[in-house]
Amino acid sequence: MKPRTLLASKQIIEFVLTVKMTSKNLMKACPFYIVDNKTPRHTLLSARYKQSFAYKTMCFRLPGILNNIAEDISINTENIIAEFGEEIRKDVQSIISRILKLKYKLENDCVMKTFDGNERDKSLWNDLLKELNTDSNTFLRACWLYAECYVYRRLYCFFENHTTLKAYDYFSHNKRNAFVTSTDSMLEILRDLKTMETHISDDYLKLLLKLNLWGNRCDLSISSGKEVKLHGNPFELVRNLDTKILVDQSSKIIECLKSADCGNPVIIEMICDNAGYELFTDFILADYLIESKLASAVRFNLKAIPWFISDATINDFRWSLQFMKDHTSSALRDYGKKWQTFVVENKFQVANLNYFWTSPYEYYRMPAIDPDLYARLSKAHLVIFKGDLNYRKLISDFSWDSTESFTTCLRGFQPTNVCSLRTVKADLICGLAKGQADILDREDKDWMTTGDYGTIQFSGK
Repeated sequence: MKPRTLLASKQIIEFVLTVKMTSKNLMKACPFYIVDNKTPRHTLLSARYKQSFAYKTMCFRLPGILNNIAEDISINTENIIAEFGEEIRKDVQSIISRILKLKYKLENDCVMKTFDGNERDKSLWNDLLKELNTDSNTFLRACWLYAECYVYRRLYCFFENHTTLKAYDYFSHNKRNAFVTSTDSMLEILRDLKTMETHISDDYLKLLLKLNLWGNRCDLSISSGKEVKLHGNPFELVRNLDTKILVDQSSKIIECLKSADCGNPVIIEMICDNAGYELFTDFILADYLIESKLASAVRFNLKAIPWFISDATINDFRWSLQFMKDHTSSALRDYGKKWQTFVVENKFQVANLNYFWTSPYEYYRMPAIDPDLYARLSKAHLVIFKGDLNYRKLISDFSWDSTESFTTCLRGFQPTNVCSLRTVKADLICGLAKGQADILDREDKDWMTTGDYGTIQFSGK
């Protein structure tokens, strides 16, 4: 790769110089509908409320992410051309301009327009956009979930509607780098697994659930694409973080797993989040469920398009297993071969592409929006939802009372037994004990957005 400064276009350089000024202008001259309050109780989260993480995300974090994407593409223009051909040079520059225009529209709170290209999920999105009234169809006025997802979906349409670049994953370098830089932690996990008791044990399974929970800390969207690397022994880190788990219903999950009717195939659906280290911990948990006969198969539900920087796609799934299989370490090689065999034997299954996972819809709307998907999940014994965005879709971007139950906040979404493994990175939560949120507020007013805390929640069918 050529030096960064040699490939950065004049357009990008000029843009970078204006980023701070734009942010200052937003802070000084907010629209009249932006109020300097926290999100009111039982209200949709949105950037309307200046003291919310939605406001911080939509006004500062997300514009910065779009800037980084445009700059990365500019820097890697020669590499992209080497892969796809010289004839796309002008198209790459056109896409960069469109990304910058999207950023401008976001910063100026423009209307979220419908899609009119070759997007396979065009009607899925347009139906929702047409539902929004004039007071809720702009980036800052809309529900945060809708607006943030819209930005990532609009970003991909710039590539999807290009004949050559529609297969280009502009986040792939970040995700692959995240996997490679985590190999030391992966090797430590595999070494420790050899010395642990691996028969069916509640304590052992709890440890793996918690390992999988904290794997969600390696989220590139919360770090705006910056490398996130764990330090120290992974299992020791997990044990030391026990006090940071605000709701721990892992015992109920284990009871659920052990209650399955083994006379029939026991399917576990895993709704995946990040590639890299977290996906590896997904594999570790799935491997144990198969080997301990708690599941006949684990089905991985992956994203259909590049999503929230580090979310795992089917290509990421396959690349990760191949990377392990080709690694110089025998431990990684052996597990890479084993898990590829699991794929062939249908013990590890990859669900068919489904655009519902990259739609703006909350999961309680799934029976009406995608009844076939809901019916498929209903046949599983357990569905494991990973990460913060899945949590937001499970309980909606809504300012619940922190003590309201997980089942209540699911709003009737109960295709089967449901659990969530989530590190807390957004200012919504449920299922806490009375007074627990007040104590956390006194200790750290930003506790809901740091990723330092986690929840393991369960709702039985």
